[in-house]
Amino acid sequence: MRLKKLVLQGYKTFASKTEFVFDEGITAIVGPNGSGKSNIADAVRWVLGEQSYSTLRGRRTLDMIFSGSQSRPRAGMAQAILTLDNSDGWLPIDYSEVEIGRRAHRSGENEYILNGQKVRLKDISDLLATSGLAERTYTIIGQGLVDKALSLRAEERRALFEEAAGINHYKSRRAETLRRLQETQRNLQRIHDILAEIRPRLNSLRRQATRAQNYEQLTADLQNLLRTWYGYRWEQAKLEVRRARKTAVSSEKTWQASRQKMRTQQENGDDLRRQIHRLQQQTSETQNKRDGLRDQLEIARREVAILQERRASVQRRLQELEPELPPLAQQQQAAMDELDAATAELMTAQATLTQASEQLQTFNANFQSQQAAINKWQRELDQSIIGQRTGQTRLAKLQGQLNQLREQLAEQEAQQPSLDDAESVKLQAEVEKLTAVFSTTQQKVDDLRQKRHKVQAERQLLIQELKKARRSLREEDQQLNRQQKELARLEAQTEMLNQMRHRETAVNANIPIQGNLAELITIPAAHQQAIEAALRTGLATLLLTDEAALWQLLAEHNRDETVAVATLDNLNPISPPQVDDKAAIGWADSVVSSKKLGAPLVQLLLGSVLLVVDAQAAVRLAKSLPAGCVAAAPDGTVAHAGGLVELVGQSAQNSVLAREEAWREAQASLAAKKESVAALETAVNQQQNNIQSQQDKVDGLNNEEQQLGKRLNEARQKAAQAQRELDLQTQQQQFAQRQQAAQVEVAARLQTRIETLSAQAKDDAAELVRLETAVTHAQTELDSLPVAEAQQQRDTLRQNIGAEQTIVDGRRAVVDSRRATLNQFEQQLTRLKERQAALQRQQTEFAQNKHEQDRIRLQDEMEVLDSQLAPMKSRLVELQDELGEVEEETAVLQKEAHDHETIYTQAKIGFSQQKSEIEGLQERIKADLGIVALHYDDDQTGPTPLPISGVQALPKIKELPDDIEETILRYRGQMQRMGAINPDAPEEYQETQDRFDFMTEQVEDMNQTEERLRTVISELDELTSRAFAETVDKVNAVFGETFTQLFGGGAGRLLLTDPDDLTVSGVDIIARLPNRREQGLALLSGGERSLTAAALIFSLLKV
Repeated sequence: MRLKKLVLQGYKTFASKTEFVFDEGITAIVGPNGSGKSNIADAVRWVLGEQSYSTLRGRRTLDMIFSGSQSRPRAGMAQAILTLDNSDGWLPIDYSEVEIGRRAHRSGENEYILNGQKVRLKDISDLLATSGLAERTYTIIGQGLVDKALSLRAEERRALFEEAAGINHYKSRRAETLRRLQETQRNLQRIHDILAEIRPRLNSLRRQATRAQNYEQLTADLQNLLRTWYGYRWEQAKLEVRRARKTAVSSEKTWQASRQKMRTQQENGDDLRRQIHRLQQQTSETQNKRDGLRDQLEIARREVAILQERRASVQRRLQELEPELPPLAQQQQAAMDELDAATAELMTAQATLTQASEQLQTFNANFQSQQAAINKWQRELDQSIIGQRTGQTRLAKLQGQLNQLREQLAEQEAQQPSLDDAESVKLQAEVEKLTAVFSTTQQKVDDLRQKRHKVQAERQLLIQELKKARRSLREEDQQLNRQQKELARLEAQTEMLNQMRHRETAVNANIPIQGNLAELITIPAAHQQAIEAALRTGLATLLLTDEAALWQLLAEHNRDETVAVATLDNLNPISPPQVDDKAAIGWADSVVSSKKLGAPLVQLLLGSVLLVVDAQAAVRLAKSLPAGCVAAAPDGTVAHAGGLVELVGQSAQNSVLAREEAWREAQASLAAKKESVAALETAVNQQQNNIQSQQDKVDGLNNEEQQLGKRLNEARQKAAQAQRELDLQTQQQQFAQRQQAAQVEVAARLQTRIETLSAQAKDDAAELVRLETAVTHAQTELDSLPVAEAQQQRDTLRQNIGAEQTIVDGRRAVVDSRRATLNQFEQQLTRLKERQAALQRQQTEFAQNKHEQDRIRLQDEMEVLDSQLAPMKSRLVELQDELGEVEEETAVLQKEAHDHETIYTQAKIGFSQQKSEIEGLQERIKADLGIVALHYDDDQTGPTPLPISGVQALPKIKELPDDIEETILRYRGQMQRMGAINPDAPEEYQETQDRFDFMTEQVEDMNQTEERLRTVISELDELTSRAFAETVDKVNAVFGETFTQLFGGGAGRLLLTDPDDLTVSGVDIIARLPNRREQGLALLSGGERSLTAAALIFSLLKV
């Protein structure tokens, strides 16, 4: 028993630390459901590295930690430690006892522990891979895992046999190795990309390094020339500074004297200005007071004018009221007289009625014997009489109201005359005319707005196109600038290459030459090294026109320089012999192509060079060549006819041919670049023309838009004016219509009221006729009674009373009507008198107003101030004239001082300029020569370098050589044409070359390592396939026996699905139950499948 102990703490249901000790033999764990038996098996699988939480019956890490209960809080982590006995060394680790632990925290973090040390999950998996305890083995069988062994496909079931064979560890290592090989392939791809980037950079750096070396040489030569030139310039600058200083001191003294005179005169002028200023202040204060009084006077005058206008207005209104008062007073008096007359008549009628009533009462007191019928008819008679009287009273009131309403209607018609039809028609015609004008103007505004919008849209479209064109032009300009810079660089490069190709054969410009040999020939690339090795310096041979040029060259040439020359009239080329040999390519003059002018020189120098295929052929054929001939091989081996053999190394970069070839390539590139630049310039010019054309269109549209905008504004103003006039006329028409409608409405209301009252009066009159009829009927009935005389007397009395009562009622209605008329006249007269009193009060207030008095007072004060201002202004003019004379004298002195100051300033500026120039010269010396020791005058100071080695003094030069400036300019021009120089190019080139070589070697090593690894993987595949086949055979043998034991008969066997390819073959199970034929697993029952799975698992564990 290799499992010794299991310790759980905080794992699932085991909240406290729980220790399980496993002794020798079989250990069984029993307990009721839910007690945690399955959690122990899960803990063993979990501590061995299981990553599938579904297998552990959970969904996440938190499900592995004790979640708490009613009596205990939840745990912060879960821990399981498994102790294994390793005394027989079945685990590949030098410990007799191995503790494997795992911790899980609520943060989701997992820790793995091996003998108390934290390790990785991979370390645990590697340790258990060869022991049969990997996470996917069937050493631990949980719930449902038995049936799962049979539900696997044949290819998936292969993993069980690979674990039994112990090759899973190697397969995982193989997969890891293949993954790393894939990463290595990707890294190799990246390295190849880097090498592809470095390779062209090497050529560029090589060229840059060569240019840097040439630049350094030019810099050294230029430094020597600049030291001499700056030495002379420094001495001249010091002399100019001394002169400028002397001139500045003399000019300053003169300027100070003239400035003192000017200051004295300026002080006199300042005194006068102060006096003028004080007088101006007094004058200004007085003037301000006068201006204030003038403003107050203007206000008073305006107030007086306003009051006069108001007084006139009040007077006019009073005059308008005076004619209205007498008629109203007369009407009031007439109404009072009528009221008095009506009142007297009413009193007379009332006295008569009282007398009649007293007579009736006396008669009634004497009349005692009345019958019931008399009483009845008497009551009806009385009621009818009362109704008659009431009706007469109501009718009289209605008549009074009708008279009042008719008078009001007449007054309304008199006070508010109706609108004339002609004026209404005129207003309507004016409104229609203005409406037509407004519609026409608005239509014009709409048309102009549409035109403007159209022009704006077209202009915006053109602006967008113009922006695009300008962006395109900027891009083309930038491209043109880049191309021009590239062209300038190519020109400088071509010029430098031209100078370099002529540097070794430099001659005076007045000597006529046709060129050197390298310029006159074109050599195929295959023979270039051979011909260059054979000729070497002969490629620089100059071809002169005649002997006179030769003698001129000999007379003027520097003897320290080596030069080879030939003249056209002295060339005597030799005829080379015929060589019949397969190794001979031919004579060099027949291989190269040359200009017609240089053909004799080519035949002279190249006619003795035999081109062969290799060095052996060169040595062999040279033995048979005539004297002066050589045989040249492509690798640079040159064999002479006398037996001398030269091995010429490659110097492609500095050779004459290389320089000539580089110059020709540069010429071709320069020509192509010029064509490209010219085409681009043409495109840019055309684009500029197009842009200018579009800009002109935009400007034209802008002008048109502005014109349309002006016309639109004018049309809008006209439309607004027409709208205002139309609104004014419409308002007038509406006011007139409202006025007429109000008049009609008032008249209609009065007429309606009159009609209503008339109808009511008519109804009352009809009712009064009915009542009179009823009275007559009742009186007739009473007359027919026996007491006719008494009744007649009483009726007579009653009729008298009724008549008198009617008269009284009528006269009372007349009195009410007359009193209402009088009240109306009194109200009108009261209103007029109130208006007259108010106007008279305003007139009194206007008469008592003080504005006129204020105006007179202010006028007097202004006259006093004017009398004070006159002498002040006279004195101010005198002082200003005196100041003018002083200022003229001051101006003369200022001009003199200014002139002297200008001279001094110029001298000072000249001195400053000289100092700036000498400082600038110092900066240029420092920039061009670095730190040097300068010679200073006694009164001159400047920086002095420390006395350290390497600091040289600038020489004192009194006179310059004639051509030194031209030489400096030529050197600087050469350096400028060389363009930007990378001084670190040689080092960068060497570093890049070393990196390129190192990476190339690493790529080779990685390719070799990959090849070896793939060989090892192939061998390992073969070994694992063999082990897998042997394991399947062993398990098949044990599986047959176990199957027979479990089923009490029958047979079971394992079958490889692809025995020809054991690396991918699956394992299928064929079962034959007792007394039944062979069949697949799918046809077995549930119990048969479980027994078959158990037989398979037992067989795997036994092997």
